[in-house]
Amino acid sequence: MARVLPAGKLPTDVLERLLAYTSTAPELHVAAGAGEDAAVAAGAPVLVLTADPITFTEERIGAYVVAVNANDIVAMGGRPVYLTTTLLAPPGTTDTRLEEVFADIAAACRTAGMLWAGGHTEVTSAVTRIVVAGQAVGFLSGAPLATGGARPGDLIGMSKWAGLEGTTLIARERPAESYAVLGGERYRAVLDWLERPGISIIAEGRALEGLALTGGHDPTEGGIAMGVHEIARRSGCGALLFGQRIPVREETRLLCSRFGLDPLGLLGSGAFVFTAPRAAAEEACRRLQAAGIPAALIGEMLGKGEQVWIERGGRREPLAYSVQDEIVKLEGAAGPG
Repeated sequence: MARVLPAGKLPTDVLERLLAYTSTAPELHVAAGAGEDAAVAAGAPVLVLTADPITFTEERIGAYVVAVNANDIVAMGGRPVYLTTTLLAPPGTTDTRLEEVFADIAAACRTAGMLWAGGHTEVTSAVTRIVVAGQAVGFLSGAPLATGGARPGDLIGMSKWAGLEGTTLIARERPAESYAVLGGERYRAVLDWLERPGISIIAEGRALEGLALTGGHDPTEGGIAMGVHEIARRSGCGALLFGQRIPVREETRLLCSRFGLDPLGLLGSGAFVFTAPRAAAEEACRRLQAAGIPAALIGEMLGKGEQVWIERGGRREPLAYSVQDEIVKLEGAAGPG
């Protein structure tokens, strides 16, 4: 029977049951445990560190928090190894609901090959729904693949398609309207995008290991548009995207049209955006496709001081972007009329 949890720290018996979902391995000299202040883990000469919370959704929050943190490590050229989490739950949350979240995180970590070293869990009125903030550590064996490494003349490539994460999130958050727009078969397929092809880019990292890329980026908030602007700004270059080459699935176009969203500004986890000289960029696409991962060359880097452009129908215009993701417009989108 579900047990409503009081505000503050979790009861010890509940915490011990939940922590059984975290990892145990030789690399964790001290694993998560009730009463332990921290985990102790084996390290490496060069570490990659990141942190990312999940605030847009509560459904499948465990899968999201693992993917977005692991992706940041991969985009830097590293191998994600350890995860810690801070989980905040509103009053009224039950122990069975938390167990669902813990099981989801554990399953996602196993798939990603990561060790979940614990963290902190608390019931608090500071949140109105479950929020999980992840902190990940990865190991780097070569040079970092920084966002700011692109050079004029490099080609811009990407894996999978634009708005992957945002599309599956829309379908989960607005199920009735999404079902009506897509129909049953396509609606169920979009829900499945979370797992197949998935919003992780770990497979991309494995396929591209050792290839001489100049830059890599995990486009999250603001989607592909924001991601390319960040690459250009960090690299001190301009960029030109060829609109017709950017892969956007029909399901994404339909849902974005329904809710008045721009696919290029929609949450983009699951895609890996990279830059490289032509030969390396073409080889990257071949490797990704050989691994069963869709890939496309979508643009090129321009000279220093240039703008970021997109070309559509033979016309070049500035590429619009926003630090605020398109997904936030869902709250104000009208329901079915």
